[in-house]
This record gives sequence, structure tokens and C-alpha cells, in this order.
Amino acid sequence: MTHPQTERLGVSALDYFFSEKGWLFREQTTHDYGIDAHVEIVENQRPTGKLIALQIKAGQSFFKEEVDGSYVFRTDDKHIAYWVGHSMPVVLVLYDPETKHACWQHVSRETVETTGKGWKILVPRTSLFEEPDNHLNALEALTQPEPYIRRLNRLRIDRHWMDLIEQGYEVRVEFDDWVNKSLPRYQVTISTDDERESWPTLYAPGVGIEGMLSHFFPWADFTLDVEAHEQGAYGDWEAECYSWRDSETGEVYYSMPFEEWYNPPEENVVPVSENGETASYSLLLTLNEFGKSFLLIDDYLADPSAPETIGFTLE
Repeated sequence: MTHPQTERLGVSALDYFFSEKGWLFREQTTHDYGIDAHVEIVENQRPTGKLIALQIKAGQSFFKEEVDGSYVFRTDDKHIAYWVGHSMPVVLVLYDPETKHACWQHVSRETVETTGKGWKILVPRTSLFEEPDNHLNALEALTQPEPYIRRLNRLRIDRHWMDLIEQGYEVRVEFDDWVNKSLPRYQVTISTDDERESWPTLYAPGVGIEGMLSHFFPWADFTLDVEAHEQGAYGDWEAECYSWRDSETGEVYYSMPFEEWYNPPEENVVPVSENGETASYSLLLTLNEFGKSFLLIDDYLADPSAPETIGFTLE
């Protein structure tokens, strides 16, 4: 069994690689069976909705068996059935933390071979980190499901955050807007107090902040993170209301208490701080009717005990 620390090295290496290339890497924190992460293909700095599921195996043991310029990966019926039948293209990645070598293979009916007792997959030795553009092009060319399924897949990935909201956790979205740039760009982070997921910079030509939020979080409504807004306003209050400092005690006096000076904005989507170059936003998420409906539909579709058929006809 692979040591958890070794597994983390593999996930971290792939996260760095894809994020550096501008693709959206999202670790599968809900531990989908046999899937460690999802990566979204980005074209011309714009996310495409095209997703690839990654199974990441880290450790030198996965590089011991070799034949005809490929490493041999062996697995069982359950994993093969799940990967081949997955609604996203599934890619197996082998990572050696000692040599920093990573290689991959698309798991499909064409690339899996039965051994009689199990299954094997031949993974070409060529490293993902060598000639990365060629590898990205090859990954981008993997057959994708129709747009309906792609959108459904994105919602299934986001289900983790929807569940946290349902369980009462405070989920927030934070992002910076480069206000002086002609091409809108956003650095998005979604988080709770215990976990955090950061995306690479997203470019959104012709799409404002409301459009960006609607595109990436169609299942959520947004309210201002008042605590973050108060923190951002505190410096403005100090500059505006500073009166004097007692040289003996060091105590600072202000012309008006912060509680009287501070006026919470009426709008929800407003910056919590600005510095002339960027406007920073912090928003709290709640499930909208669409999000609540998706949870019900997804529970129904994912119910393993639901029978496929309960009757028949004589025709």
C-alpha cells in the first residue's frame, strides 16, 4: 500500500504542473472511487468545461515492471469497470517522487488488457513534464462527452461544496479583480475554515463579475462577507478619523468610533478592499433553488439501490 505522504507528493506535483500551465486542477476531496483529481482544459485562458478525471499512483514500486518501452500497471475488475464506464475521460498517471518522473495513459477499452486474473495497462515511459505542450495537446484531444454531460460533471464536482453548505459550514468565494486591465481576469479561491481550493488566474473577455459568478457557481446565491468588509474598511477609518496619539501612554484617539463611522453597503457584490490596482472580493455562499434541486436530482441518480426496471410489457 502506498504511504499517504507519497500519495500527496504525486497529487502536489500534478497540481503544480497543470496549474502552471493554466489548467484548473481540483483535487477530489470527496474521494470518488478510484479518482484523485479532476482537471479542466483551458483554451485561450478560458475554461472550456471539458474535464479529465485523474487516477494518480505515486511511488517507485509502480515503475518496476517494464515491457516494450512502457510501464505495466496492474489492477482489478472493479477499478477497470469504473474507469472505462466513467462519464469523463480517465487518465492514469504514474509518478516517481525520487526522479520526479510522471507518465500517463488514457484508460479505455483500447488500452486495457485482461490477464485472466485481472487487468493491465501499458503506460508509455515518456514523461509528462518533458515536452509538456505535446502532452497537453494529447490530453485535450481525448474524446469528451456531449455538453449536457459536461455541465452535469461540473455540478457533480462542485457537489462537495454544496454538501458543506447544507451541513452548515460557512463557504466563501474570494477573488481579485484587476480593475485597470482591459481584459477581465480573476484569481478565485473557494474555501471553508478547514479547506481551501485555489484556481489559476481566469481570463473572462466581455464577462463581468456577476457573469463570472453565475458561470462558475450557478448553484449559489452570494452575500457580502461583512466581517471581511469591516476589516478592509478599518484602515480607511483609521486614516479618516485619526485625531492624536498620547505620547506617554501610546493610546490613539479617533474623532469617531469605528462602529459609528462604518456604514455596511446595501449591495452584496462589492469589494472588501481596493488598492488602485486590484479590487478584492469576499462573498459567502448559500444554495439557491437550482442548487437545492440539483442535490435532490443527484441523490436520485446516484442511488445504488434504485432498480433500473420494475416491470415489463408483453409487446
